[in-house]
Amino acid sequence: MQKVLSVSVAAYNVQEFIRQCLDSFLDEAILDRVEVLVTDDGSKDRTAEIVAGYEKQYPGTFRLISQKNAGPGSTVNSGLAHATGKYFRMVDGDDWVNTQEMGKFLDALEKTEADMVCTNYCQVDHETGQIQPVTLNREPCSMAPFEVLCPGLSLSMHNVTYRTALLKENHIHLDNGFYTDAEYLLFPIPFVKTAGILDLDIYQYRVSLSTQSMNIKSLQKNMEMHRTVLNHLVEAFANFAPNAQPNTARFMARSIAGMAGMQLYIYLSLADVKGYQTVTRQMMAEIRQKSPALYRQVNQAPTFRLLAWSRFALFPWFAARQQKKLGLKA
Repeated sequence: MQKVLSVSVAAYNVQEFIRQCLDSFLDEAILDRVEVLVTDDGSKDRTAEIVAGYEKQYPGTFRLISQKNAGPGSTVNSGLAHATGKYFRMVDGDDWVNTQEMGKFLDALEKTEADMVCTNYCQVDHETGQIQPVTLNREPCSMAPFEVLCPGLSLSMHNVTYRTALLKENHIHLDNGFYTDAEYLLFPIPFVKTAGILDLDIYQYRVSLSTQSMNIKSLQKNMEMHRTVLNHLVEAFANFAPNAQPNTARFMARSIAGMAGMQLYIYLSLADVKGYQTVTRQMMAEIRQKSPALYRQVNQAPTFRLLAWSRFALFPWFAARQQKKLGLKA
């Protein structure tokens, strides 16, 4: 019998957290209906050994896939290649799911044929345990046109579950490095015609870890990976937008503009102000050349708009302000 849900778990040196992740699927209402595909991305700790224990004890639910270290995006590609479930979603190995809500979630997935199913999630502070719900603030529906649902809708990879066939048939493939969450969210959008909204808290997202990819030192170290993802998203939008329905195009443009804003955040934090002033000017020129519509969306952000107005003369001022705020400059 086909599984209802394939869960791709990215695991790299997460021996401290992986048991909590896998234990969150240990419930009678869940076990027989999911396949948890854990791709160990060349971990140097006991991650693979721990996962192998779960695979041995629950062979119909957990599966260990081992590979040489290639980056987070590669683990999603691996999970999708092995997925057999009706639906597919990501879970990072240091996060987990809400066991109490998963049964209802799987019930809903069994009944719907929506291309995308959107749920709430929670941010859980690793240090304090404080829980912050992140809700969609939308009326639940089993299935509706995405073009109708998407105006004002704010999504991340933590919200979304896709119909597996949609991903496979359209050859969705992520870059191997960091920041590919945005690709997982946006690459399928041109093919999403219908979506469902469920008032369920599924993903439990661990925050305040110094190792997380979104802290400033990690962003600086991996900024080229971030730029690569941004470039690929800009290209995807440029190819999609001319024939897209307007609300769906605006949804995608808003999300990519947020990525561009993060790239600017990185550039403003770096010591070589003059050099990254030039790099930022070039980045904006490339976006404008590939998609004037996306360029207009990016320029709705005040910082971008002022930089463009000043022909980037204000870049050093914004950089000094940013670096002081981040404690990188006295």
